[in-house]
Amino acid sequence: MELGWLFTHVAALAGILFGWFNPLFGLMVYYGFAVIRPLHLWHWNHWPFPRLSFYVALATLVGWAGSGFGKFDGLRSIRLPMIGLCVYLLAGTAAWQMTSVNYERAWGFLSLQLKIGLMALVTVTLIRNAKGIHGFVYLITAVLGYLAWVFNSSYYFDNWNSVYWVGFGGVDNNGIAMTMVMGIPLAFFIAIASKKRWVKLLCLAAVAMEVHVVLFSFSRSGQLGLVLMGITMFIVAMLMLPRKGVTICLAIMFLIFGLHFAGEQVRERFMTIFLDTEQRDNSAQSRFLAWSAAWQCMLDYPLGVGPRNFNMLAPRYGLAGQKSAHNLFLQTGADYGFIGMFGLAVFYLGTMYKTFTMAATQTAKRLGWPRYYGHMVCISLGGFLVCSTFIGMESVETGFIISLLGLCTVAYVDRVAQDTPPRQATPEPKDIPAPNESKPLPA
Repeated sequence: MELGWLFTHVAALAGILFGWFNPLFGLMVYYGFAVIRPLHLWHWNHWPFPRLSFYVALATLVGWAGSGFGKFDGLRSIRLPMIGLCVYLLAGTAAWQMTSVNYERAWGFLSLQLKIGLMALVTVTLIRNAKGIHGFVYLITAVLGYLAWVFNSSYYFDNWNSVYWVGFGGVDNNGIAMTMVMGIPLAFFIAIASKKRWVKLLCLAAVAMEVHVVLFSFSRSGQLGLVLMGITMFIVAMLMLPRKGVTICLAIMFLIFGLHFAGEQVRERFMTIFLDTEQRDNSAQSRFLAWSAAWQCMLDYPLGVGPRNFNMLAPRYGLAGQKSAHNLFLQTGADYGFIGMFGLAVFYLGTMYKTFTMAATQTAKRLGWPRYYGHMVCISLGGFLVCSTFIGMESVETGFIISLLGLCTVAYVDRVAQDTPPRQATPEPKDIPAPNESKPLPA
């Protein structure tokens, strides 16, 4: 805990000091804090500055403004998802002002989303070269892997399944499982692509730990997302990427690993997904009732009832307490209205489309690494959307962060394609470099 306290304050101080002059560094510290949630991770009692991430973000914004607000040229290829994000935020703002049931509660949740949207704009205008993209990918992969290590350590060494019983950072076991599902493709595809043994070993260890967290979370949505994502990763890697022998070996290894660690309780809980209506348990049945209630709320209030205000109207629609919709898009539709739900869908689905098609371009094939990044982001978001069918955690920032990984890559590949003369190969190594060995390419 003492080391965590020291690390957090040193990292925050560095982010605040250097963020003024190097906003990209401050941005990386901010995103590291957004995923790892230091206060929730180490639980120290002495917290002299309770909003360290806010100060880091503020320093980053000042540095971003001082650098001319980044560069907005060369972002044409990601207009669709970014417009979707803007529509989503504008719809939420309109619902907050015009139709919210509780003005203060709506602003509390909307302010988090507006912050996410602002940092998204900062990200796509600052991260414009290969070195920045690689650093961003390695950072998010590392912090997700570290969280998986912490959860596994608690499970094995402390004999305490904190994921299932208490969750983490205000998120329950389903949200943690969803986050781990999103992290698995990142580590897996980097392990396939990299030729550096230490990178492969660390990424494969991260995959194993993240898979195990999903299993002992006992989250049916997480388990379903894990299965579907694993099948998709294997098919995509076999059909569209090189190093098929490595892919087959890793797939067999993790299949054996998953079957071994998925105990009887895990398998029984997963199979309840396929029970008929009369056999479903109360938890599963309540989700269908919540979905129906959220849809009716959307029909009654097409512009929404304000961010996270549907929970306050839940009893009106036959739900107990302040129950949520347990579905990302239905929760968004009830809170932000049809327009807000459409905007969020355009952001995520547009990002998946852009990353998938980018990975198939000739420029991505010449560069090498964007093929892996495009597929891993697309599959990661696919796993996220499967899990979010059963939970509605729009305030979890990891989905937005991984989307930005993909969008920065798409924009970079498009700029390289525009700047590369026809029939001229782009001088870029095929391997994904380690963080301290990557060389920046022209923006």
